[in-house]
Amino acid sequence: MATKIYQHRTKAVRIGKTLMSVVGCLMGFAAVAAGFVVPVAAEPAKYASIAYDANTGDTLFETFGSDKRYPASLTKIMTLYMAFDLIEKDRLSLNSTIPISAQAASQPPSKLGFEVGDTITLIDAIKSLVTKSANDVAVAVAEKIGGSEAGFARLMTKKARELGMKNTVFKNASGLPDDNQYTTAHDMVKLAVRIQDDFPELYKLFATRHFSYRGKTYKNHNTLLGTVKGIDGIKTGYIRASGFNLVSSVKRDGKHVIAVVFGGKTARSRNTHMRSIISRALKQASTNKSRKPMLVAKPQPVLRPSLPAQKPALERSIEVGRADPPPQPRKTVRIAKDRRHEFLRSPEQEAIKTIEDPYAAPAPQPVATDRGRDPGTLQDQLAMLLARSGVVDNDEASDQGSAEDNGGGEQPGKLRGTFIIQVGAFASQNEAEAQLRAVSQRADTILNGYDRRTEMVEKGTRTIYRARFAGFESGAATAACTELRRRSIDCFVTRAQ
Repeated sequence: MATKIYQHRTKAVRIGKTLMSVVGCLMGFAAVAAGFVVPVAAEPAKYASIAYDANTGDTLFETFGSDKRYPASLTKIMTLYMAFDLIEKDRLSLNSTIPISAQAASQPPSKLGFEVGDTITLIDAIKSLVTKSANDVAVAVAEKIGGSEAGFARLMTKKARELGMKNTVFKNASGLPDDNQYTTAHDMVKLAVRIQDDFPELYKLFATRHFSYRGKTYKNHNTLLGTVKGIDGIKTGYIRASGFNLVSSVKRDGKHVIAVVFGGKTARSRNTHMRSIISRALKQASTNKSRKPMLVAKPQPVLRPSLPAQKPALERSIEVGRADPPPQPRKTVRIAKDRRHEFLRSPEQEAIKTIEDPYAAPAPQPVATDRGRDPGTLQDQLAMLLARSGVVDNDEASDQGSAEDNGGGEQPGKLRGTFIIQVGAFASQNEAEAQLRAVSQRADTILNGYDRRTEMVEKGTRTIYRARFAGFESGAATAACTELRRRSIDCFVTRAQ
C-alpha cells in the first residue's frame, strides 16, 4: 500500500514539474509575440530591463520596464538616498554615530556582525552598504533616521512618491524578502538619476571598490566596477524571489547611460547581459545634454546649531497610500507560433582569435590628497575620504548576500572549469541565444549543467555575438565537442579569458 502511495506521489510530482515547464515556455512564447526578448540567462517571470539616456531623459529601450519586481538589495539605494538627504540638510554628518540595536544585530547575512550596543560612523555605514551590502547596518541606519525600520520604510515610500516612483513600495531598509515590497525597472531608473542629480559628491561613494573595517577588508560585490569602462555605480541585489538584479551607470565619450536588469539566473549571466545592454545603449545614446537635472529644493541655512544628531532626524509617522498587490506572474493571452531560426555562418565560427575585452578600464590612478589642513566643507571631507578609500571617479559599486549577491557569478560550492565550447558567432544577440537554445535541445544530455552565455565582440566595424557553453574541464570540453560534431553541430574548444 505504501509503495502505491509513493508511486502516485511521484507521478504527481512529475506532472507538476511538467506543468511548470509548459507554463514557462508559454510565457516565453508570449514575450516573443509581444515583441520582447527575454535572455536565456534570465527567468521570464522575474526578468525586466531598461536602458535610459541620462543626457536627454529618453528611454532607449526596455522589456517589462513597468512590471512589478522585487528589488532585493537595490532597496539600499533608497536607504542611502535618505541618509544623503539628511547629510545635505546638516541633520547628520559623515561622522555621526550609528548605534547597533538588538534588531539590527539579529539580521541575516550579508552583515558585518555587530554586537548589541556597538556603534559605527555614518561614513563607514555608507561604505558597508555600498560594498558589503550589510543588512545589520541598513537596519541601524533606518532606526537612526526613522526611529524604527518600519517607520523608516514608510519614509522611504513617501520619498519614492516625491521622486515620481509611483509603482514602488518599501517595507524594509535592506531588501530582505517581503511579499509587499516591490518596484519596477522604470522606478529604479528614476532613483538612480535622482541620487546622482541631487547628491553628485556623495554619489561618488558608490565607486568604493573595497572597504576595510575592524581588521577585515570587504570587496564590492559589483564585479563590473573597474572592468567595464566608464561605470561609476550603482548596485546589485539578490533574493530567491527576485533573481540577480543590477542597476548600472556608465559615462563614456560624453554619453551617460543608466541601465537596469532584474531576474538574472546567476550573477555572471546578469553581468554579461548588462554588458550587452550597455553596449547597445551607448550606440543609441546622445552626447547632447538636453535633460535638466531634477534637483531637490535645498533648505535655507539654519542659524540655530541645536539639532541633536542622536535623535531620529525625521518625523516617525507618515501616512502612505495602501500598498499595491505584490508582483504577480505575467498572464499570457496569445501564444506565438514557433519559428525556426536560420543561423548565420561567419568566419568567426571557423577560427576566432582571442580579443581583449573592449570595455576593460585602465588601472586606477593615485588620487592626490591635501592632508595639510582639516576639511572644512562636505566636498573637502569627501575628497579626503574617497582618496583614503582608493575611490576613483567613473568606477562603480554594488552589493548582495541574503539581499545581495557575492558578485562572483558562480554558485557557492560549485566547482567550475575554465574551458568553453563555442557553437557559433552571429550578427545579433537574439540569433546567438536562439542557437544556444537549439543546441541545448539537441544535446541536453551532453550540455546539461553547463552555463550558456553570449559574448559580444567588436571586429572592426562589425559587432558579433559568440554562442558559448562554459564551465568545462579540458578533457570534458574536448569529449563534449567531439560528441556534438557527431550530431552535426559545429563547435570548437577554447579557454575562458
